[in-house]
Amino acid sequence: MNTKRLAATLLVTLACAATQVQSAAPVTAPTLPVLVALKAAEAALKACTDQGLTPTVTISDREGVARVVLVADGAGPVSISTSRRKAYSAASLGISTAQLSKNAAEMHIIPQSVDPELLPLPGGFPIVSHNVVVGGIGVGGADRGTSSSDEACAQAGLDAIKSQLD
Repeated sequence: MNTKRLAATLLVTLACAATQVQSAAPVTAPTLPVLVALKAAEAALKACTDQGLTPTVTISDREGVARVVLVADGAGPVSISTSRRKAYSAASLGISTAQLSKNAAEMHIIPQSVDPELLPLPGGFPIVSHNVVVGGIGVGGADRGTSSSDEACAQAGLDAIKSQLD
């Protein structure tokens, strides 16, 4: 009898909590305007193409959903998925993908075992506005095997919008 009463009390408590959550006023957080995202993507792409590199640049929202994707002429097909996954990883976790790689190595974990979309390769950064992650930038395929160009191009994209994020 006590078990049934406890279960009923728990159900009522959960229902009340759910009602309170649903009726709460929505919290507004900073967002990443699409024109700012486009500016970051264009700057990253230009930084790479000026060096003769052919990457894909993806800018995602805070949930990791692609908002802008720019594919350079001659970019390899893998660059599309890697740039998207780097943007997703950085936005989702709020750290660079280079830091993700370092953390994973130190903790002896495979990030893809937690989430198959995570990609611990350098070239992704979170986009932060007013101390809140509003998106991610990911560059893939700029260097075809090394990571320094992916990171440098992504950083150029961030630098281009820095004044619009504060």
